Amino acid sequence: MTDPAGLIVSDLTAEFAATPWFAHLGDRPSAADRGCVADYSTKLGFRRAVQVWLHDLGAAEDVLKRDAEMPEWRRAEADAAAALTQAAAAALGGPAANAAVNRAMLAASDAAMAAARHIFPAHGRSDGALMRVAAGAAARAAGEYALVLLAGADPARHAFAAKQRIFAAGRWPLVAVEDQFALL
Repeated sequence: MTDPAGLIVSDLTAEFAATPWFAHLGDRPSAADRGCVADYSTKLGFRRAVQVWLHDLGAAEDVLKRDAEMPEWRRAEADAAAALTQAAAAALGGPAANAAVNRAMLAASDAAMAAARHIFPAHGRSDGALMRVAAGAAARAAGEYALVLLAGADPARHAFAAKQRIFAAGRWPLVAVEDQFALL
């Protein structure tokens, strides 16, 4: 008997190990970068969100310190995660689905933290707290992406798969504030 959750997590672990976490922070966004962000925003229900591309980690830290995340954005993500969690639990059982999400998040967190330890100092930021925030954001996105797969949802159509593609492009989606989506 095969373990579908185990197979998904195994594939994700390999994918996350190969992801260029944070490799393009501060670079000018490409058309593909902008397209990924528009895809994510649209799929989450925020078609008119304005992309605000920050140019350095100091600006990112300042934005994150404001703690002014758009509640509608947070609610849309929470609702999407709840629906996927329910579907994954129905398909695999709650404990198996939760364990798989946790393993995926840990794999992403480890890979993203290793990348942050290498990349952030090159950008003049050796602050471990900021690295942990970035790795935590990567882990959260990875867990959401794992839920898409575990629930049997179509990754081409789901906002969380689009969000993971932003990270996979070496970017860091930060926060939505007043219809503006800040990224690095």
